Amino acid sequence: MPLLLTRHPAPDTMFGIWQAAEEEAFFRQELPLSPEEEAEIARLKHDLRRHEWLAGRWLLHKLTGAPQRLPLAKDAFSKPFFPENQQLACSLSHSHGIVGALILDEQQTTSNQQPTTNNQQRITCGCDIQVLVSKMPRLASKFLSEEEEKFIRQHSATAQFDLLHVFWTAKESLYKAYGLKALDFRAHLRVEPFVWKEQRGRSIGCVEKEGVRQSYDLQFEKIALPNEDELVWTVCLPLNVSSSPGL
Repeated sequence: MPLLLTRHPAPDTMFGIWQAAEEEAFFRQELPLSPEEEAEIARLKHDLRRHEWLAGRWLLHKLTGAPQRLPLAKDAFSKPFFPENQQLACSLSHSHGIVGALILDEQQTTSNQQPTTNNQQRITCGCDIQVLVSKMPRLASKFLSEEEEKFIRQHSATAQFDLLHVFWTAKESLYKAYGLKALDFRAHLRVEPFVWKEQRGRSIGCVEKEGVRQSYDLQFEKIALPNEDELVWTVCLPLNVSSSPGL
């Protein structure tokens, strides 16, 4: 399984993209699963989805650097977390046999900031990857606001196609970082204007709902894949975490 990309978008944060090439038997041998995970994968009937599910967890394990794999669970809103080490925030994504994973070490991040109290919201993160697909322009009206559409139209036709995938992955990663459901991608999620240069960029993303606004740092890039396809990835981190230049 080739590792296509690794990035450190912020201190104590690791993002990776991996192409799932091994057979399922490889993961079954190398990736011990908890009873809850066994029950979850048993519900996945599509071979590609099972493959991506296993590959994503294998990549996540590699990014943790832990000598033994940490089981992964999901909260009431289907957000993944490590029950045995809840100082590690994480996020997963998959697209066409490619998997992406993001790890944020909350313990290291908060050690240089104010101590976290029980009443403070835990640090969270999100990531999303998307192989470029021809149908994305037809879906744009479902996730872009009028202002975002206007921003995209200011670019060349080629850049517009890329930017549609950027906004899609950015909003998916915002959705995952927010961690709750019942969000409208057009009404509740915003991506501020940014400079798209050398197939990468950085922006502020916002979740606005019921008078509450949460802002995040978004970093994104388009890369070439070994099979001549292309992929856009986005990572989403709290602003107080993303103090480094990133990318």
